[in-house]
Amino acid sequence: MLFQLAWCFKLLSYDVVVVGAGPAGLMAARKAAEHGVSVLIVEKEKELGLKACAEGVSKKTLETAELKPSKTFIANEMKGACVYPPDESKRVIVEGPGYDGYVLNKPLFLQSMAEEAAKVGAELWVMAQLVGFKWDGDRVRSVVVNKAGEILQVNVKAVVGCDGVNSTVAKLASFDRSSYKIIPTLQYVMVNCRIPEPYYTHGYLGNDVAPKGYVWVFPKSESVANVGIGVQDKPAKPYLDKFIKRHPEMFDKAKIVKISGAPDPIGGQIRELYKGNVLLCGDAAGQTIPLTGGGIHSGIAAGKIAGEVVAKAVLNDDFSKEVLDEYPRRYNEYWGARIAKSLKALKVIEGLSDDDLNSLADVFSPEDVVNLANGIDIVTPALKLLKHPVLALKVGRRLLA
Repeated sequence: MLFQLAWCFKLLSYDVVVVGAGPAGLMAARKAAEHGVSVLIVEKEKELGLKACAEGVSKKTLETAELKPSKTFIANEMKGACVYPPDESKRVIVEGPGYDGYVLNKPLFLQSMAEEAAKVGAELWVMAQLVGFKWDGDRVRSVVVNKAGEILQVNVKAVVGCDGVNSTVAKLASFDRSSYKIIPTLQYVMVNCRIPEPYYTHGYLGNDVAPKGYVWVFPKSESVANVGIGVQDKPAKPYLDKFIKRHPEMFDKAKIVKISGAPDPIGGQIRELYKGNVLLCGDAAGQTIPLTGGGIHSGIAAGKIAGEVVAKAVLNDDFSKEVLDEYPRRYNEYWGARIAKSLKALKVIEGLSDDDLNSLADVFSPEDVVNLANGIDIVTPALKLLKHPVLALKVGRRLLA
């Protein structure tokens, strides 16, 4: 039996295997390959970009991804964002330099990222699912992959897990994800919409709109939009359908052409980002901005650093704490700090009443909204709220605690 089993495997070798061909994985593969190590990306789906996504990014995202803007993968250019409290007449408009961005065609965006990784030598397998590790002490020495029904054993020097919420890498390597929390999301792609301001993204808050979450309308053109919702402790579809029904000015003649859904991590970054010769990036590591659920930019940034660090470890055959600590240290200086601040803001805001949310809209400037939601600066908005008789205790002091 053992003799027969051995013949089921085809032995291959790569320095680094990256699991998952999303934004984090493709960036990690590209940066590792640029440093001269051999890289294999394994993606379990048959094509890239199948996960449900609102597809909105800032212009800085492309800078981090080292990609030039292209009509190939940009569906719509955004001037800013409109944020609506329960009383939609109190909306806050965020616009101007630094607040503009894009709505992507994400599958084509990922294809462009894959092309850049391939140019520097990374290899990509689709329909290739990680099914096991073979260990030597605390180091993974090979991975077992089911590639379209063929079982392959790949010898490795390091593994980078960028395989999302249900990360197989995290499970096989026993990463502690006890603090990991997800929010269910549902999204429709709708055609024949009438979006009043199709060059702005739109986000709607309220306990009757999206309990402990929000509804988004991200226009891909003047008549096509990603319309989605994330909620906690409630079923998503009834709330999304109710929102659409309540906005006939946009959707009375619109039709749904695609329905998709996916869990989104909102519990903050996990405590350990590497174990032995295994690193985690992106959604697998909880590297999304909790209050917004955005993870494309933060994932690309993580992949970029992790790819550089793992290449250095491979080339020097040194997976010591001193070497690998460079990854969390560099990432946490900016992104880890933002994720932590946004998580703190989320925990405060998700417990507010609709009246409280309306009051926030009266107090906050557009810059305050962006800074709080994205974890850039929670102190300045909090200090403003200390002057408010109701929100000082409910929000201001809790943000500063």
